[in-house]
Parts: sequence; C-alpha cells; structure tokens
Amino acid sequence: MTTNSIKLKSLKNPTEESDGLRILIARFRPRYLPKAKENWDEWWKELAPSKSLWKEYIKDKKIDWPEYSRRYEIELRNNPQAVKALHKLSSQSINKIAKNNKKNADNHYQEEQRLLDQDYSLTKFRVVTLLCHCRDEKYCHRSIVKDMVENIGRQYTSNEKI
Repeated sequence: MTTNSIKLKSLKNPTEESDGLRILIARFRPRYLPKAKENWDEWWKELAPSKSLWKEYIKDKKIDWPEYSRRYEIELRNNPQAVKALHKLSSQSINKIAKNNKKNADNHYQEEQRLLDQDYSLTKFRVVTLLCHCRDEKYCHRSIVKDMVENIGRQYTSNEKI
C-alpha cells in the first residue's frame, strides 16, 4: 500500500470525500449511531486500547495523558495483530504481506486472511482516516497510532524493526 497521508477525525465530525478509507480504531461501537448510519468503512479493534486502559484514562481519569500514551504504546507493541495492522498502515507492499501469509499458514489462517483482505482495500486509497469517539485528536490514541505508523516508515529506511 502506498498511503500518502493519514488523517485523524472524531466519529462525530462529518464524513468528507477527502477522508479516503475510514477506519474505526475504537474498542466499542458508538451507541448513539444506528447501524444503518455507520460512517466508517472498516473497524480495526486490534488498534483500540484495552478495556482496562481505556477505563483508567477515559472513564475513571486515574491516569494522565503521558502515562496513557506510554502504556498504550506498550500494548500495541506486545499485540502481534496490532503490529500487523500498524505495518499495513505503513508503506509496505501487498506482495510482501501475501508471501508472508503463505509462509506462515497455520492455525491463524482465517485471521491472516481477514487482515490480508483489509490490505487489498487499503491499496485503493491514497488517504486513510483513523476514527475514534474522542473529539480532541491531541489526546486520543489515534494520534499515537499515526506517529507509530510514521515511525515504521522511517525505520524501514534504516532497516530497524518496530
């Protein structure tokens, strides 16, 4: 996929043609939005914070943004499906992913196939918009995801790994 840009938006913001592929990266489906009015193309729960981390930061306000950011990034790095999703959002080629899926055919075939299918949809778009419930992207996990994806791109040019 060659994505030129990643946009960040709240689900509450209007959908625009320039959004490209709209990916919801929240753990919970918005209750205020009827299924018939869903305004995202795909839902990648693997990039959502854990329920406990979400609760501590959003609901209970027990931790601040720096602590939330630190712990969320650790969660992503320790979740193989999240790491795959981050790489898919970076500029990795679809052929490399397809070859890896064939080499790693095992019990996870269905999950890998689902993720591979997502890759094919990503190749159609030059813009990907990451969506969440939060209004302020500065204090939302989607800004962390965007930073991590951009870092992956830089790391590949220096042969480092996430």
